[in-house]
Amino acid sequence: MNFELSIHVYERLEERDIPIQILQLLLESPEQVLIQEDGTKVYQSRFLATNGKVYLLRAFINDSVALPRVKSLYKTSRLKKYWRAEDESNV
Repeated sequence: MNFELSIHVYERLEERDIPIQILQLLLESPEQVLIQEDGTKVYQSRFLATNGKVYLLRAFINDSVALPRVKSLYKTSRLKKYWRAEDESNV
């Protein structure tokens, strides 16, 4: 599936030093897909950064348009806060 990236996402990639390849892997095969109340999908996957630390990459997707749009993106080390057990995932 192809995605359109917002300007905000390009800025976050640069500001947070997130390799675009990591984002591509997330969009192709997210470990989890959560659905927010407003219908926005949150793709998330864990990845190992160059500093040896595991982060969670979260991408917010609007797929109600012809070409799904990545609206926002961030990485966090707070995996326990956002990671959902398999039986808690909405998708």
